[in-house]
This record gives sequence, C-alpha cells and structure tokens, in this order.
Amino acid sequence: MLTLRQIEIFRAIMIAKTVSAAAQMLGTSQPGLSRMLGHMEDKLHFRLFDRTRGRLVPTHEARVLFQEIEHVYKGFEDLNHVIKRLAKGEDRTFRVGASPSLGHSVVPKMLARLTANYPGLTIQFDILSVEQASDYLALQRGDYALSVFPIDHPNILSSRIGAGRMVCAVPTSHRLADRARISVADIADEQLQSFRPDTPHGRIIADMFARAGQQLEVETYIRFAETAVAFVANGMGVALVDSFTAMQAHAETVRFLEFDDPGTLPVYINRNLESPRAIIGETFEEIARTMLLGVPRPKP
Repeated sequence: MLTLRQIEIFRAIMIAKTVSAAAQMLGTSQPGLSRMLGHMEDKLHFRLFDRTRGRLVPTHEARVLFQEIEHVYKGFEDLNHVIKRLAKGEDRTFRVGASPSLGHSVVPKMLARLTANYPGLTIQFDILSVEQASDYLALQRGDYALSVFPIDHPNILSSRIGAGRMVCAVPTSHRLADRARISVADIADEQLQSFRPDTPHGRIIADMFARAGQQLEVETYIRFAETAVAFVANGMGVALVDSFTAMQAHAETVRFLEFDDPGTLPVYINRNLESPRAIIGETFEEIARTMLLGVPRPKP
C-alpha cells in the first residue's frame, strides 16, 4: 500500500517527466526523491519506470496506476470545491450552465429577463460540454443547466421544455444558397463538417441520413456548431447545425437552409433534486419554458 506522500511523488514524476523537475515541483531534493521512488518499487514488487539513457520511461503498470491516481485527485478537487461552497453559505448568486448552442443564443435572453425581475441578483454563467454537465449539477457547482440531451444521474431531474431542429449552413455562393428548403439527398455529395456519432448532434444527423437512405460521409469532425459555421464561412464545405446556432450573429458569407425533413434537437432543463429550489429558480424555469415556446425560426 502506498502512502499519500508516495502517491504525490509518483504523480509529480509522471507529470514532470523527470525526477529533477518533480523535485522542483515538490520543493524537495532530487536524491531523496530517487530513493523514495526505489522504495515505492520495492513495496509494489514491480517497476514503475525504465531507466533508458538517463531518462525515465513509464512502464505499462505505471500508466495504469497513474490513471487511477488521477481519478482520486479529481475526487479530492471536487471535495474541496464542495467544502468551500458549504463554508461560503447561501448567497444571491444564481449559477446556471448551458450547452454551447443554447448558451450563445436563447439563454442570455432568459437571464436578461431574470435579472430584470431580480435587480440585485448576481449571475454565474458557464458553457458546459456533454462531459461536464452531470458533475456541474451533481456536485452543486450550478443551480440549473440547459442542455440538448437529458442528464442521466439519479439525483438530477431532466425535463424536456422545447426543441430546435437541424438546419444546413452553406456559403452564400453555394449552388443551393437560393433554395428555401433542401433535402439530405441535395448535400449527400458535399464536403460535410459534422459531429462525432456518439454526440447528441451526431446521432441526430446520422438518423437524418439513414431516414433519407443516404450514406453519411464526413470530411471534418468538429466539436462545436459555431466552429462548423466558421469553417463554412471560410469555404470548407457545408455543415448541419442546430437552429439555435443559426439564431446567432454570423458572417454574411453564410446562409442557413431549412430541411424538408429536419432532425429534432430536444432542449432540457436540469436541476439537482437534492438542492432546495429557491423562488429565483422557479422563476427561471418559468422564463425558460415560456421563451422556448416562442423561439423564432431562422430566416430562410
């Protein structure tokens, strides 16, 4: 069994790549660190590093151990965050996060209406990736999150409150730019910017192509819809993005076209069931539901 000090030393060496750099990180001597590393390997009964030409090369066992240690360190960081929040006590800060396309379009309007109702309210707003959304609420870093996917966690309530749809971003010089509506078949042979198939957007796009009986050929994988639009603006093909992204301000060299049979992008409001819901939160929920009912369609 390793001590916390030994774990700290091993982690420092893995991050710093050398014993001397790790010693500087920890504020200790290099010889002492080398001796401690030797004791660790004796205790574990396997080597952590290969010594090659004066360099330390992590073994397979070291890499596996490092991954587990990183999980532990993240747990300590999360614990420290919760402790700091408990010590701080209740305040007048409303913490809300959102998926990028929502956070850059409808959420600012929602928060503007909320602060109009509560002039003394301080807002903490965060853009959240798919990977960040669950911890954001489960660890009480935020009060609410708006997402384009349901959050699967026993302590989080995800309620569908609206929907957007997929549209096609094309350059204004594109052969389809003057069309009011298009089909998936119209862009089947185009240079396509798209999302990984395991993402909310990627699954919807894959389903659209499957329904249309078309093969999905992706030229460039991107992570955010705003990035895809920027690529289109610079002549890098076309992109399927959501209608919330289309609501944002973009370069005049891009047009957004509606599909005859668009994929639907759901919108969820999420909160931690174990967190007491204040009147501010109830007001925000009402504003969010009302505004999503009145979301305008992008111009054809």
